[in-house]
Amino acid sequence: MGLDVDDTVSNHNAGGAAGRRLRVGVAGLGVIGGGAALQLAAPDSPYAFSAALVRDRTKPRPGLSPDVGVHDDPDAFLNAPLDMVIDALPDGAVGYALIKAALARGIGVVSANKQALAGRLAELHGTAKQHCAVLAYAASVGGGAPMVETVRRARAAGGVRSVTAILNGTVNFILTELAAGGAFQDAVKSAQAAGFAEPDPAADLSGEDARAKIAILSYEAFGEEIDLEAIAIEALDESKAADFAKAGGVWKQLARIEASGDRLAARVGFERVDADPFLRDVAGEGNALRVTTDDGETHDCTGKGAGRDPTVDSIFADLKAVRNAG
Repeated sequence: MGLDVDDTVSNHNAGGAAGRRLRVGVAGLGVIGGGAALQLAAPDSPYAFSAALVRDRTKPRPGLSPDVGVHDDPDAFLNAPLDMVIDALPDGAVGYALIKAALARGIGVVSANKQALAGRLAELHGTAKQHCAVLAYAASVGGGAPMVETVRRARAAGGVRSVTAILNGTVNFILTELAAGGAFQDAVKSAQAAGFAEPDPAADLSGEDARAKIAILSYEAFGEEIDLEAIAIEALDESKAADFAKAGGVWKQLARIEASGDRLAARVGFERVDADPFLRDVAGEGNALRVTTDDGETHDCTGKGAGRDPTVDSIFADLKAVRNAG
């Protein structure tokens, strides 16, 4: 999966001088950013790992080359020799400010930070266009499932009528555990142990994570984002898990967008999907997407929606597309 270069603004700095490796900085060295840093630092990497932005620059970071500038100040980080920034920050507000500042300097951005992007894509694309910079964010939705690309292809093939998706791999993993007879708290702990859920899983369980992702997909499908506050969400908790067990069947957290004339409506909630094999069979940390166009055609994709490896692979697919386009 990766960015469709035709749908982005070519960055005149991205390719750099002929033969020079793309200079990349990583903002945030947590699970995702740390995985990206490992790939950038690999001996056969086609990229130059130039700088890192961290919360605490005094923290020992074994294995990090002394050639990589480590900064705790965003301005100092962006003053490093950079062609592209990987945004893997855990904070939406900080990530948004960094993306905006990088694009304004003509530095391209590949972001996995859905909270930084949701509700702001039109603005950020405008900044990217103004400063001839690339903005790519396939990794922000779907992990290893090419959701952004699938929606773009569907929109190019005909007007989009609706989008239905399983967008949160952590919640889907928990629901799979519950369907197998597991207890709610045990399922949450298993998701944390597997690296799918954060120590505080509130963003996943509340539905806020899926809401941000469906807002991003609304921009790709319809050229506009639905206001986040207008997207109703339903939380997963112990009481809801008990309801599912009592009702039986297969339950999924579904994010939906539907177009009716000039009106868009979106929601995130739980639905029983026994009669829909495509959604019913998505197990574990899987994600799935179905886009229906005005002519009734459907465009589908599935993939792993949580965990370090799928997200990092998506980041590097976008980076590769930028490098090839340069």
